[in-house]
Amino acid sequence: MSDKRQHRRFGLELLDIKGALNLTDKAEIIDMSFGGVALKVERRLSVGKDCVFTIENKGATIDMNSTVVRCTLKGFEDRSSGKRVPIYATGMRFEEGSTDRVADFIRDSLMA
Repeated sequence: MSDKRQHRRFGLELLDIKGALNLTDKAEIIDMSFGGVALKVERRLSVGKDCVFTIENKGATIDMNSTVVRCTLKGFEDRSSGKRVPIYATGMRFEEGSTDRVADFIRDSLMA
């Protein structure tokens, strides 16, 4: 099966990049491209919903206007508090024309 993505995804093992989403308290980056990000979140997000995704690395941040393109329930996780929470895999697409901003941020992160 061929990959039809416009932008190649890359793992973040070599970078210390973190993300935050204004729609949920907790967002973990699975992988990212210059055009979007795959996240693990604790609440269902509506497809088509616009939001702000903040990318952070070594104290530097950029805010990316984004749109939810998919959100599927992947399972449940137990927290240390004893609470059981749903886990969703969510895909976000960055607004058109933001590719250069993300590329510059990632390049600067590698050089820092």
